Amino acid sequence: MVAEPPEERCFKISKKAHKFITSLPEKERRTIKRAVSRLIASDDISSLDIKRLAPHPNEFRLRVGKIRILFRAGKDMLFIFKAGFRGDVYK
Repeated sequence: MVAEPPEERCFKISKKAHKFITSLPEKERRTIKRAVSRLIASDDISSLDIKRLAPHPNEFRLRVGKIRILFRAGKDMLFIFKAGFRGDVYK
């Protein structure tokens, strides 16, 4: 019996979040890419700083340094709907 590798989640990102991330310096983009890749693959997320957003059961915040990535997570989908610096992303 051969073990099947787990399927990766479908990944989508909003235009505003994509624009913000691509405007960042290369070093920060690489750090965000590594964190989001681990999140999509669902391996070793215990070392990521993730918190559930209070009134929404499927929305979370991923902290990567001073940058916050807000996303919705389902069993087979991950949607990044907002990204920004610490104080601005929640407005």
